This record gives sequence, structure tokens and C-alpha cells, in this order.
Amino acid sequence: MKISEILKFLDNIAPFCTAESYDNPGLLVGDSDDEVTGICCCLDITHKVVKEAAEKGANLIISHHPVIFGGLKNIPKWSPLRDLIEKNIAAIAVHTNFDIADGGVNDALIELLGFEKSEVLEVTQKDGKGFGAVCDTPFEFTAKALAEHCRKSLFLDCVKYQKTDRAINRIAVCCGAGVDGHVMELAREKGCGAIVSGDIKHNFWVEAENCGIALVDAGHFGTEKSAPHRIAAVVTKKFPQIPIFAAEVEEEPCGYCCE
Repeated sequence: MKISEILKFLDNIAPFCTAESYDNPGLLVGDSDDEVTGICCCLDITHKVVKEAAEKGANLIISHHPVIFGGLKNIPKWSPLRDLIEKNIAAIAVHTNFDIADGGVNDALIELLGFEKSEVLEVTQKDGKGFGAVCDTPFEFTAKALAEHCRKSLFLDCVKYQKTDRAINRIAVCCGAGVDGHVMELAREKGCGAIVSGDIKHNFWVEAENCGIALVDAGHFGTEKSAPHRIAAVVTKKFPQIPIFAAEVEEEPCGYCCE
């Protein structure tokens, strides 16, 4: 089994052409003609992940976040790219294209929260797929109750939330760093009482307070930590003959003081 066959499969379920313009998915390290001995799936490629992949005989890592994102002018000693090259391990990224795919990262987040998708928040593709989702719940949350639900459902230590007592039963769900001014406007237009996402900037907390939308920030890692397991599951189903696993060494890179 060659890397090119893995790439073709990934392009079928989450076409690389559907990624955002700023993104950098696809084969980032290695040769598509190389034979695959094993696949390690992860959220981010770190030194620990590369070490685990090598120890378990995987010569391909499929990550959600691209190991090469912006313009690359050099490879410093601390870069995991050096590890990949030295250990002859290839790297593929399925990022924003896998966020919006059926059964992708955003759908995985919705499933973990126990919600059902009513509609796509913003349709960007001809087939109706797009960014984020709107979920209608059969019961009402306060912002604090929604935050607590997210914390428990995603097995997190801390979750930030908007201090409001408004009743909420229509929720926008956007994995990763999914909130900006455009998303806020879309959520308002669709009647959402809250947005669940991660990495929310201060100015959007202020805007949300002014416009009446409750925000819940479950963290970038928290809203996307299911990605490695989802990638491993879909690739294993297609290629059961290849050893495929989600990295076990990966963990939230941030610590929190909650009290």
C-alpha cells in the first residue's frame, strides 16, 4: 500500500480543494510512492508523537493540524520536521477540509456533546457542506449549564462561558478557533442563543455580551481532540490490513488554574 493510495482516499472523503484558502492540507513531508508500514494519527505533530510513531513502526503520520502551515524559510533544530526527515516518516494533514466533511471533526464534536445538527452554519460547498453547524436542543440551557455540559461531555477541567441567564436551545457549534465577526453575524441571523467553540478572543466576548449571544470556549484542543480517533477510525475501515492507531502521548498543551 503506497502513500498515494491513502492520499486518494482522504481526498475522496474530505477533498483537499474544500480547505480554506489559508490552509495547507495534503502530503507535507515524504514521497507519495513510499510503501506504508503503519499510520499514526494525531491532532498536532510533536516530538513525542514522532517518537511514538517510530517506536510503533509507523512511517506515516496523518495529523489534523498541518506541520507546515505558513511560509517556511528554515527548519530549526527544535522543529519536529527534523525528526520526521531523520526518521523517514511522511506527514499528511487533513485540516479544514476534514472539519467540514461528513463525519469529520465538527460532526465528531456534535456527537460528543449529544446534539443533533439541524443545519450547516455557513454552506461553502456545492454539495451543501460548510463551516460549523446549528443544533436545536429539546431543552433549554443557561450559559453556565451549557458550559458544564461541554466540560463533562468533553472530559475537560475548565470551560469559559458568557455570564448570562438567558435561556438557550439553539446552539452554533464550531470546532477549533471557530469564532470571528462573520461567524457571530451568522449565528445571530440564524437565531442561535450560544456558540460553542475554542480560542475565543476578548473582543468577541464583549461583542457577544452586547448582542445577546452566549459564548462557550471549550478550548482548541478540547473541541478537536477527537480528531485523531476519527481519522484512525475512517482510515482503518478502508485499509484494515495496515496497522493504524491514534497517538497515545498527545495531551492538552496548556495547564489551567481554575480556582
